[in-house]
Amino acid sequence: MFERILVPLDGSEIAEMSLPYAEELARGLGTEIILFHACGPDHREHEHMHAIYLESLAGTLAGKMKVGQPDSAETRVTTKMETGGPQGTICNLVERNDVGLIIMTATGGSGINVAMLGSVADYICRTAPIPVMLIRPLNVNRTEGKKRLINRILLPLDGSSLSRLALSVAEELAARLDVPITLFQMARMSYPTTVAYVPGISIPAIDYAKLNEGEEKWVRAEIVTLQSELRKKGLTVNYKITSGTNAANDIIDTGKEVQADLIIMSSHGRSGFTRWALGSVAERVLRYGGIPLLLVNARAG
Repeated sequence: MFERILVPLDGSEIAEMSLPYAEELARGLGTEIILFHACGPDHREHEHMHAIYLESLAGTLAGKMKVGQPDSAETRVTTKMETGGPQGTICNLVERNDVGLIIMTATGGSGINVAMLGSVADYICRTAPIPVMLIRPLNVNRTEGKKRLINRILLPLDGSSLSRLALSVAEELAARLDVPITLFQMARMSYPTTVAYVPGISIPAIDYAKLNEGEEKWVRAEIVTLQSELRKKGLTVNYKITSGTNAANDIIDTGKEVQADLIIMSSHGRSGFTRWALGSVAERVLRYGGIPLLLVNARAG
């Protein structure tokens, strides 16, 4: 699934914050890392400087990955540089090089090409038919002192077939990195709403307590069944169920509670963060959660 990992870089320190994650995943998955830079037309005369920058990073990264590895172990870190805008060049590179995962920061920087990231992350998440892992700069503060960056995975679900598209990715990462998965689902609560009184029309009473109780039972039955299926595959799996109306907040709180290092969710891949699975939940989790987010585009499913 993860034949090659692509890391887009723009020359900024912020963009380079994705490199430790690429290094750890490449070690655990035994995959190649491709460091990529899109050189805009107005920077053509400085292409050689960009190439030196990429080669220097590649050499440093390859050296780090060799530490603790047998002399016979093959460590592949390659570089790619193309002229043009980052959006189109990244997607073309994915198709031509059998890339299975993109890892990038979700904000722009102040390096060679400020436009490399930021809105680019949104575009890539919508169009790339492969999983995209997004790192926020504030994630770095949470990783200091850790021997491993990814120790626990949180997999939010909402009962839909779309949300389950992320399941196979979570399974493979958990198995190959030997880390546990926490399944999460929120039982959505219903509350009485004000209904305009119409003379002569009787409105049947709704037992909201019974309705909510039924929702909780359904969610629990689904999560417990999935947990059992995954445990039969040899995975360590726990689950967390909450009741409420704000899935994003509950995912963020659960991520902190279980000390998750990575959240994996599905994406519609339509028109931006606000169209992702679970409504605008993924966008809020990325913005306020402080935990790396791996999005699985529906096109990848």
